[in-house]
Amino acid sequence: MSWLPLGDHDPGWFLRWLSLFGIGLFGLGFLVGSLVAPRNPRLGGILFLVFLPVAAFCLAYPESGFLVWHSDGGGYFETPLPWTAVGLTLLFFTPFVVPLFALSRKKRAAIVFAVAVLIAIPVFARSRWTPVLLPQLLLFACPFLLFGLFWLGTHRLRWPILIQSRPRRLTKRIAGVVFACLAILCADVAITFVLAALGSSLFSGDCRGKPPFTHAESPYHAVFTARAIYVGLSLRTMLQSRNNPNALHDPRVGEWAIGVVQERFWGVPQRWPHLVLMTDFVFWKGETYFIDGSREHGLLSNALPIVGARVNCSRSRPVKDAVVDLRVLRQPPADVTRIIGYVRQPGPYGGFTTPPTTPKFLAGARVNASGPTGTISITTDASGIYQFDGLPAGDYTVQLTVPKSQVAGQPNLEASPAEVHLRTNGLVERNLDLYWNGRIEGHVRDGAGKPARVYLTLRTADQSHLPLFSPRIDSSGFYQISKIPPGRYFVVANEYGPNDQSPYDVQYYRSTSDARNAQVLQLGPGQRIRGIDFALPRLAERTVHVQVTRPDGRGAAGVPICVAYEHTENFARLSTASWIKDTDQSGFGIIHVYGNSRVRVFAAQYVENEKTKHNDLYYSLPIEATADKVPENVQLVLASRQL
Repeated sequence: MSWLPLGDHDPGWFLRWLSLFGIGLFGLGFLVGSLVAPRNPRLGGILFLVFLPVAAFCLAYPESGFLVWHSDGGGYFETPLPWTAVGLTLLFFTPFVVPLFALSRKKRAAIVFAVAVLIAIPVFARSRWTPVLLPQLLLFACPFLLFGLFWLGTHRLRWPILIQSRPRRLTKRIAGVVFACLAILCADVAITFVLAALGSSLFSGDCRGKPPFTHAESPYHAVFTARAIYVGLSLRTMLQSRNNPNALHDPRVGEWAIGVVQERFWGVPQRWPHLVLMTDFVFWKGETYFIDGSREHGLLSNALPIVGARVNCSRSRPVKDAVVDLRVLRQPPADVTRIIGYVRQPGPYGGFTTPPTTPKFLAGARVNASGPTGTISITTDASGIYQFDGLPAGDYTVQLTVPKSQVAGQPNLEASPAEVHLRTNGLVERNLDLYWNGRIEGHVRDGAGKPARVYLTLRTADQSHLPLFSPRIDSSGFYQISKIPPGRYFVVANEYGPNDQSPYDVQYYRSTSDARNAQVLQLGPGQRIRGIDFALPRLAERTVHVQVTRPDGRGAAGVPICVAYEHTENFARLSTASWIKDTDQSGFGIIHVYGNSRVRVFAAQYVENEKTKHNDLYYSLPIEATADKVPENVQLVLASRQL
């Protein structure tokens, strides 16, 4: 699954080369040692021990480090300087290697070992790299050490070889080699599939929007459609969901899937079967997907039907949403400029946690393109797609004619025409979404009648999914929530409770902190409801000094202190409670609580599990009291993986 990082300009490029070199030494050491040992156990044992420190260092060093966070929220993996790592590695192996030169005199060997250990202990005790480097060295050194000691012991005890070589015909020797190679190849193929599936990830960089394409981007670019017939979770998700009651446990969804290829465009060799392993995406069983992916670069994995869908860094999506991609690929523009897109009617909102729905594309909708040659009008076809071909290069404005009860645009953005810059023989996609133009508006003021700074949320009466409606409140306290579909709603201010920027209580319209008593607003198609006003008295503030420690009494630095207020979802489900402030280097932090509602104060932090190399979430026991009675000094201990 690995490949040579040729042309890699990443600052840590040498770590990848070191890992590959270590893998090579690991295999070479076992191959050479295993071939020599049956004929000469002593030499075989020595060879295993000779390969031990170099191979262990090459494999351990790239994995040894800390994740360091920037002030802007980004992070990078910090490893020790190469010479520091080399010195620590030599110091680690010295107590075991030096006594080998004095084995004939056991007393001298014991003294040499003791002196080396006494020198190494204080160095490792003071080094910050000890907890990340030593476990890795032990892990990769153990196989060589065990085999080396076994063959050296076999030599000293003069044990007979259990499997003696015997004369065999050349054909049997060749057959044995061929059978062994086939067995290893089958094992390699199986392990490659398993590692690719369990290593799936939904992490991606800020790739922004990717335009449609008409040709392969690289030799590894794979574009096809496939129906997911089996889905599964990555190893990371399985480990995290085991201790997370809020994790997704639906067996119909996963981060990898086995798919049946429906339509091939490129990058899917004909020698491949119809089955393909798709990774790095959210797949629902039974759904068909358009995959804009990348084949694995490894020597073996490149030849296998394994494709990463690249989640946000590609145009991979359910085939129901890929109407523009399929049109462009099936009818590529022949040296002409093209503006293409779809017109989609309002539909239910859903995220990754809900199965894909069939979009309602609007046929017969009128789209205007205004540019250098004037205004051109066209209507969408039966698939809801519009397409302007042969336009001269220049700047265009694309606008959709919509009824009064609807508006075109995006959630939380005002409706406006789409501005398009078209180059010669260029291809531009501009999709147009229709929304119901329902609006709810009002004013938010504090107890003195001045504009109040709060977080407003629109929620459905039946708790169904909605896009994130977070309207802005202007300097006069006026707000407007727009593009709301018909339905039954209620509006809530500060649904997660008060905070330092907004010291106001939870309030559902009108004037209640309990969702069961909230007034439900019935909104029709394109209806406008005015006068949904809030009056929020400022709450009394109480300062709380919080000390967070680990079970051994040490201060826990950089730990989020969380507060959950009564009448919020967070009060019962603390795992989603609001983060207030991080502790300082000594584990100390000062927070504020507001009003006299009941609150729960606790600490939570992700800690890397040394065994699994994944992050486990640790909690303290929550302190519960009314906000005005919370102790001024609170002691929290991170001791549990469950609340």
